[in-house]
Amino acid sequence: MGRGDRAVARERPGGVARGAGKVAKAPEVVDPWLALLAGAGVLLSGYLVLTKALHAPVYCPAGSGCDIVQSSRFGAVFGVPVSIFGLLFYGALLLLALRRMDAGARWALVFPVASVGVAASAVFIGVQQLAIRVTCSLCLISAFLSLAILLLALFRRPRPATSGTWLWSGAAALAVVVFLAAGYAASAPQPAATTYADGLAKHLAASGVRLYGAYWCPHCKDQKDLFGRAAKSLPYIECDARDPAGQPQVCASAGIRAYPTWDINGKRYEGVLSLQELARLTGYPQPGETQ
Repeated sequence: MGRGDRAVARERPGGVARGAGKVAKAPEVVDPWLALLAGAGVLLSGYLVLTKALHAPVYCPAGSGCDIVQSSRFGAVFGVPVSIFGLLFYGALLLLALRRMDAGARWALVFPVASVGVAASAVFIGVQQLAIRVTCSLCLISAFLSLAILLLALFRRPRPATSGTWLWSGAAALAVVVFLAAGYAASAPQPAATTYADGLAKHLAASGVRLYGAYWCPHCKDQKDLFGRAAKSLPYIECDARDPAGQPQVCASAGIRAYPTWDINGKRYEGVLSLQELARLTGYPQPGETQ
């Protein structure tokens, strides 16, 4: 075949051009919509982490529910503030959004992560309504953000989507629910033996100790739960005027800023104190010692 014949062969419809048979590589791009949603989540979670670290009040559009939730025992899992988990969640999604990759590869990573976020948000909202009985509007915003990210990933799923990604996403969502349940169960206050708790409560009252709190304060409930039935003997002062036993003027005169607050020998201790710590601060025998 001469030079001219080869040229004709390249021009014929049946001729095979150089590079034919190779599959075109999917374009690698960033995801601006995912970046927008995840970025909003990073800002929200970062704000909650900062206020937690600085012990600053949280601005909550619908009231004070955010402060109550963040200060409750449900505001941390295994000692780690929930807001830090949220920051890690949205931070991972933001990195996936800004990294250049093809849509299929991104979906396989984003969908399981988003499933975890929605499952965690469902647990958090359930705890707020059933256990704490308050609504944190910032938490609701975070829940809507995670749901929007999941719906975005669901809308952009490849067709057909790999079955492995569905299974992995379901398993990850179930795992986070079990993790949160175990963390909350581990943080549940354990009441002391009735005899010891009753003796300590009466000793605190006789020593001039004061416990300031509010009926809606989750940490105040946690503190009382440590004493069990003996909590009725605690030298407790209710600071909210909405409670029939409220003494807001006493709390205002004492300069109480947080609940619960212990006043022991002229020193202030904010937050929940263990029975062992209270015994040490007031000279009461430790559990197991001769009383």
